[in-house]
Amino acid sequence: MQNALNAISQTPDALPVTRNIRAGGHGLTLSVVPADAWDALVVDFRDVIHEQTECFNAPRWGADRLKRVAFYHKGRLVGACVARMLPVPLTGVRMVVVRWGPLWRPFGEANDPDMLGRIYQAMIEAFAAQPNDFLLVIPRSDAEISEVDVTMLSRSGFTSLEPEASPERYFVNVAIEPDAIRSSLAQKWRYNLKKAEKAGLQAVCVEGKEGLRQFHSLYTQMLNRKQFFDASPVDTLEHLFESSQHALHPKVWIVSKDDEPVAGAVIDCSGERAIYLYGASSKAALPIRAGYLMQWRIIEYLAAQPQIRWYDLGGGSSPTCSLHQFKRGLSGTAGVISAIPPFHTYATNTRAAIIGGAVLSARTLKDRLQMGLNAYNPLPR
Repeated sequence: MQNALNAISQTPDALPVTRNIRAGGHGLTLSVVPADAWDALVVDFRDVIHEQTECFNAPRWGADRLKRVAFYHKGRLVGACVARMLPVPLTGVRMVVVRWGPLWRPFGEANDPDMLGRIYQAMIEAFAAQPNDFLLVIPRSDAEISEVDVTMLSRSGFTSLEPEASPERYFVNVAIEPDAIRSSLAQKWRYNLKKAEKAGLQAVCVEGKEGLRQFHSLYTQMLNRKQFFDASPVDTLEHLFESSQHALHPKVWIVSKDDEPVAGAVIDCSGERAIYLYGASSKAALPIRAGYLMQWRIIEYLAAQPQIRWYDLGGGSSPTCSLHQFKRGLSGTAGVISAIPPFHTYATNTRAAIIGGAVLSARTLKDRLQMGLNAYNPLPR
């Protein structure tokens, strides 16, 4: 396996790879990793996340658009990052997008912010080595150390963009006992949970493809009922379940009333932070408070998993989105509300900076217009 992880890609458009690099002072060795070895590598990180896996990215963007780089320090794996390569037509500029990377916290090792700084320096070398490269890093929000990413990106020469309009992201602390979590919930949240518990609902984790089948049925019903524009990559779920790495398989919860599914959720449980990926509900779910019971059963499960410390609920689509109140009450006094770090960019020259910035601004405007025109509530309550 180690030989496979260290193998250098031989494709014509492979990134330049240099071993024992010392330029820039980062002192790391870079290795381009083959697609079929990538997921076996990333599961060694406790900050592993679906957006940094092959089973998510390849079906969505195409494997030939991805570059997968591992970072080593004195022969020890310290980081990994997959990037999407996007040539801008007619300009010669290449946009390189890193979403929710890099991975830099291996299981069993303490956080090392200095190493993260080295990895960001090495990423410039790995992903912005060609003239007219524009590197975009979309950092993840973290319950504890989001500011570390921002600090290290700045020190590495990246430029910070404007913060999100609604930057709040909500985390439930599942490293404490369920009784303590429940006590920390907002009073109204506990009230609705008690009502749901008396409504004769069943909330269970449905394993494998059967869980996916039931969730897709609910999701299709919701799309048809609400008639909203769906730009989510929900179609990649099947590929996540087919990964050879069982740790990357999501968990599916289904809530039923009288044996009829009324709500469902898909959760990424691959690292120390579980992530709410998708939710769906029928018309019957809201009056019986199905989402409250479902979220509580998910929390009980996560609290029993020793490697999982936080449950990431995501944020809201706008500052006035009704999800903020629901998620704030669920994260409770024991949880954390963390700001999503701003996007950061690195350009090899002024021309690349101008063109890359224009493309990014146009895409951001498009996304915001779609979100505003087709807003929906993805977290069933």
